[in-house]
Parts: sequence; C-alpha cells; structure tokens
Amino acid sequence: MKIIVMFLSLCIVSIHGYAQEKKVPELDSNFTAIIVTDIDVSSTWYTEILGYDVVDKREITEIGLKQSNLKRGNAHIELIELDSALLPQEVIPNHNPKTKLIGLFKIGFLVSEFDRFIDHINKNKVKLHGNIVTDKATGKRMVIIMDPDHNRIQIFEN
Repeated sequence: MKIIVMFLSLCIVSIHGYAQEKKVPELDSNFTAIIVTDIDVSSTWYTEILGYDVVDKREITEIGLKQSNLKRGNAHIELIELDSALLPQEVIPNHNPKTKLIGLFKIGFLVSEFDRFIDHINKNKVKLHGNIVTDKATGKRMVIIMDPDHNRIQIFEN
C-alpha cells in the first residue's frame, strides 16, 4: 500500500510540475508594425492625430524599404513603406472594400478625455468608420477612426 501511495504522490507531483512549466511567461506589448503606402503622410498623421513622436527613420533603397519608428509613452509603432507591398484592390478582381482579409483587423487605444479627443479628430477631419457607440456593459464610449491607408484604429473611453 505504501508503494502505491508513494507512486501516486510522485505522479501528482510530476503532473503538477509539468503543468507549471506550461504557463506562458509574462508578456508586455512592445510595438505594432503597419505597412503603409506613403511613409511621410502616415508619419505626419500618427504624430498629429495620435500624438506619437518620430524616434528615427531609415531607408534601404536596394530593397525598396522606408521605415519610420514612432513612440508615445511605452507604445511603439513601426511604419513601413515597401515597394513590393500590394493593395488588395490591385490583386483581387472586383475587390469589395467591405470584404475582410485575414490578418490584423484593428488596433485599439484607451483615451482618458474622450470628448476632447473627438473634438481633436473632428477638427482634423479624421475619417470615422461608423459612429460613436456606447458599450452596454461598461457604459463606455468607443469609436473607430481610419488612418490614411484605411487601417482601423479603435479609441476606447477610459
């Protein structure tokens, strides 16, 4: 009986130890990379509309790459212009812009002064995707805005 109890104890300890090893290590968001059609237009938009600062820019002409690294607080955005990048309407016959493509759908930000941010985007004629809506569960408002390449950016009231 002692042998069976010891065997079961060892099995439980082994399983418990294995389960702990499977836990995903802590992750912190670092950056988002976005392919854009015009690096200068997008860099200006992200600085003027979302308040990012350009940290650095680089160009590697032999591979057709322009890159602009932006930062706001701990959030980083890497904008990339590639000569080899394709627009969906160029490669998909009869492309409907409402068709969803596999991949990044939107990025989101919290804003503490939602009304002030809405005034800011209205003054800068930022394109909205839909209307301002209120989440029924939280009572918080949200809106989706579009960057120059029509990437969706959702703004949540904090």
